Order: sequence, then C-alpha cells, then structure tokens
Amino acid sequence: MGLDLIANFSVIQKVDVNDEKALFELFMSEDEEILLSFKHARDRVVFTNKKIIAYDVKGLTGTKKEFRFFPYSKISSFSVETAGTFDMDSDLKIWVSGVGVFGIKFGTKINIKEIGVLLASKL
Repeated sequence: MGLDLIANFSVIQKVDVNDEKALFELFMSEDEEILLSFKHARDRVVFTNKKIIAYDVKGLTGTKKEFRFFPYSKISSFSVETAGTFDMDSDLKIWVSGVGVFGIKFGTKINIKEIGVLLASKL
C-alpha cells in the first residue's frame, strides 16, 4: 500500500531566516517567528514556532504562487529518512489531519535530524 502524497517538495539548501521574513510575514502572527528555512530554485519551506509553510511558485513565468499552511496542532505524525549510500536525499513526511501526507525531499547538505528534533518538540 503506497502513500498518497498531496505534494512532494524538494529543497536543497538552508536559508538565513532573516532573508525570508518579507515573503512570509503577511501569513504570520505577531508572536510568530521563523525557526528554519529551506529553498530550491523558486520554492521554499519554512518552519515557524507555530506551523510549516510551503511556498510553491508555479508555471514558467512564476506569477502564480501557492502557500500551504500546516499548523503543528494538525500534524498527527511524521517520519524522517536520512540519506543513504545510493539515495542521496533525506525525506520528511508529515501526516496532516484532514489533508493527507505531505512530503519534502532535502538535499545532502541539510541536517534532517535538526528538522526531526524541531518537529518532535512541537508535536
């Protein structure tokens, strides 16, 4: 039985959280802060102290953008898979109540354990 992913993002590098504030602050409360941020080309995934925000730029021109929000209170479980010898990507899957499974592939230079520790502290 396979997983039905609602999305499968790929991010390859960690980004300074201060560089992301302008893009995401419209969707954040006053007491919310970005803890971790990652990007791949035009797409981004940020972890705040309250939720995960996935930013997907669509199309060739990039004029259409989608923001997906996953409050930690709606995440029922998650899995972390570290990179291996032949599979160089690390994987994170989160199960979101009422939505399904959301997957993110992380590049080899990203410490997936840091993300697992953050999620464990929030759930």
